[in-house]
Amino acid sequence: MKQNWQKAVLKHVYAVLIFLGLSFLFCSPVLEGLEIRQTDTVSWQAMSQEARAYHDSTGIAPIWTNAMFGGMPTYQIYMSQDNYTYHLHQILTLGLPKPVNFFFLAMIGFYILLSVMGFRQWVNILGAIAFGFASYNPMIISAGHDTKMFTIAYMAPLLAGILLTYRGKYLIGGIITCITLCLMVTNGHYQIVFYMLLLCLCIGVGYLVQAIKTKQLPQYIKATLVLLGFGLLSVLPSTVSLWTTSEFSKYTMRGGHSELTAEAGQEGDKTKGGLDKSYAFNWSEGRMETLTTLVPNLYGGSSYAPLSGSSATAKQFTSMGVPPAQQDQFLPQMPLYWGPQPMTDGPVYWGAAIIFFFVLAFFIVKDFNKWWILAGCLLGLFLAWGSNFAFFNYFLFDHLPLFSKFRAPAQALVLCQLLVPFLACWALNDIVSKEWDKTALLKEVKKALYITGGLVLLLLIASFGMLSFMADEDAGVRFYQNLTGGNQQMVDQLMSALRDDRASLMRIDAIRSLAFILIAAGLVWAYAQKKLQAGYMLAILTLSVAIDQMLVAHRILNSKNYVTPQDYSAAFAPSPIDQAIKQDKDPYYRVFNTVSFMDAISSYHHRSVGGYSPVKLALYDDLIKYQISKNNPNVLNMLNAKYVIVQQQGQQGQQGQLQYFQNPDALGNAWFVDSLVWAKNADVEMKTLDSLPTGRAAVIDERFKTALNGFTPGKDSASKIQLTRYGLNELQYRSNNSKPGFAVFSEIYYPAGWNLYVDGKKEDIVRVDYLLRGAKIPAGDHQVVMKFEPRSYYLGNTITRWSSIVMLILLALAVAFEVRRGMKTQQ
Repeated sequence: MKQNWQKAVLKHVYAVLIFLGLSFLFCSPVLEGLEIRQTDTVSWQAMSQEARAYHDSTGIAPIWTNAMFGGMPTYQIYMSQDNYTYHLHQILTLGLPKPVNFFFLAMIGFYILLSVMGFRQWVNILGAIAFGFASYNPMIISAGHDTKMFTIAYMAPLLAGILLTYRGKYLIGGIITCITLCLMVTNGHYQIVFYMLLLCLCIGVGYLVQAIKTKQLPQYIKATLVLLGFGLLSVLPSTVSLWTTSEFSKYTMRGGHSELTAEAGQEGDKTKGGLDKSYAFNWSEGRMETLTTLVPNLYGGSSYAPLSGSSATAKQFTSMGVPPAQQDQFLPQMPLYWGPQPMTDGPVYWGAAIIFFFVLAFFIVKDFNKWWILAGCLLGLFLAWGSNFAFFNYFLFDHLPLFSKFRAPAQALVLCQLLVPFLACWALNDIVSKEWDKTALLKEVKKALYITGGLVLLLLIASFGMLSFMADEDAGVRFYQNLTGGNQQMVDQLMSALRDDRASLMRIDAIRSLAFILIAAGLVWAYAQKKLQAGYMLAILTLSVAIDQMLVAHRILNSKNYVTPQDYSAAFAPSPIDQAIKQDKDPYYRVFNTVSFMDAISSYHHRSVGGYSPVKLALYDDLIKYQISKNNPNVLNMLNAKYVIVQQQGQQGQQGQLQYFQNPDALGNAWFVDSLVWAKNADVEMKTLDSLPTGRAAVIDERFKTALNGFTPGKDSASKIQLTRYGLNELQYRSNNSKPGFAVFSEIYYPAGWNLYVDGKKEDIVRVDYLLRGAKIPAGDHQVVMKFEPRSYYLGNTITRWSSIVMLILLALAVAFEVRRGMKTQQ
């Protein structure tokens, strides 16, 4: 018994070591002390800097930040929560450095799935490698989509838990489902979770049909109830994230909607409470583009990819007289991608051999599971096609709850990324685990070879005249018109050379994919002919898959993505202008960067009028469109834009230097107004801001008339209200006015949690000037305090804390029970 136990453990240890070795091999620059530079991670560090610094210095968990767009909740940026299940995530990733941890976790998760299925060990390792190095993974890792990558990594073990439960392993299956779904939700990429839940429906329907056929409906119902129960439990540790996100989304550009009827022209493209349809479907996978999963460079690969000095484009540059130094600048960043999406960092590729075995599975796998797998793959494809499969996706957008909250539908291909290697490994395992008639097996292998190999050959033939290799707008090439002196003929020649390079890259990859398909088919043929043992076949095939997919992944994520720690930190180094502005001892003002308005770096150093966030408040989005974009001085003044960064005009078309100036008319943190202007709706309110002297008057939507109850503001020449203490969750002011007055605060209106107290007594906050806060302040000297007290956070975090403790206890008990039962079984 002891030897069996040791053997069982050792095979998993060997697998873990293989995954560690491959992860470090692929991410070898980390062994040299380099760090991966991820665009979105840099942005996150910038936008979260104020919140992180505040937390470090005060120990108070910040749930609001003023670093960007005037102010917004930190729920999607930086939120401290007592979800102890996240420690499991840290254990599973072994404290590995980025990006090693991503690839390792993805392979471990898929390995768990295949091990649960009882597949051969080498099949499990092969499948894990195929899933871990699928090209979409390095794409999102290089971009900095960390939470998405972690969520994708947990898809496979979640599927393992579901399948275990439907196979009668209710306790261990339910626990695995519970933990992995909890970790998926905890990581917070809800779009991937949403897609996975849709796949769960496919699984449920597939097992329901089978239960009816086999007359095992009671067992099906029991398993489904177990999954639902554990599924609900899995959500509880993420209560604070889900509750705050749900609440926050109602006020954002993603989940809310503009109150302006001036936006009505878009109503046909917009679902109330969701994204604009055109925006949501902007990154839709082309239907033909899906074949990059078989031939990676079918559509050119990346939007900005390198070409060699021997390429047709390089030769064209030379014939045009472009100096070698300039060619060295242009060639590494050529727009090779010519597909329908706005841009891409690379193709979605699952491995030619993997697709061969996936196709073969439909001929040799007799298990009913292949049909819900097929349904899940089709669902992933249909969703990913987005606007290119409009009748299906527009219907879901308009009618399916939550669907309109998400964008970039090409992400749905992660369902196929999960299911294709799963079924491929199923086929491979059946080949080596079952007794086969040699002739019958090779007959099915030929079918799969004809389909996959034939498709590659058709694409290869189509590259000679039937594929245009021309993007709708080759904007990247037209940028080089200055190289030709405006000579359109030379521009056309340059574009023709680029098309030749796209075609050449595609043909090379088509031949490459055909070779890997032939290797896979040849290995199965040799095994069927008893010329090769199963172990050797699987080992060679594993090596082939690893080489194939890691090389394509390396095109996307390689040494160019790494920098020294010093270079990484340099992204956040303050400029001379930043340093000069920071000399101001005023604790709270804003900076209006007209040069990089939508950049997050300004938020690292200052409290910014601009910023970067895909979930900025809808009210602020409206103000940007209709006021800030016009540089309305009265609006900038009410936002307390004390400093403005501009770019000087350069000579002869060159960019000038940056400079800044202080805005003497910035209104400060709060002020009393002389009068209130009532607007009958949001349109009038926004229009009034065009000319409103915001320092003397405030415009208010008539919906707030009841709250003010006929109040008329008053003030004298000495009236003032000043900020006395600045904090992220709390602001304190001192008010002095001989008359009851109306104060306008240069703070963004957000009704879900902000409360105002005058000498400890709660008063109403009303929305003024479209997105600021305002309140009645009694006559006299008073302390005014604004506190951010969202119930969704404080109660939600309590639920999160205790439910995560309960879940960890249940997990420990379940593991102890399974270990004890396993030991009894072996005795």
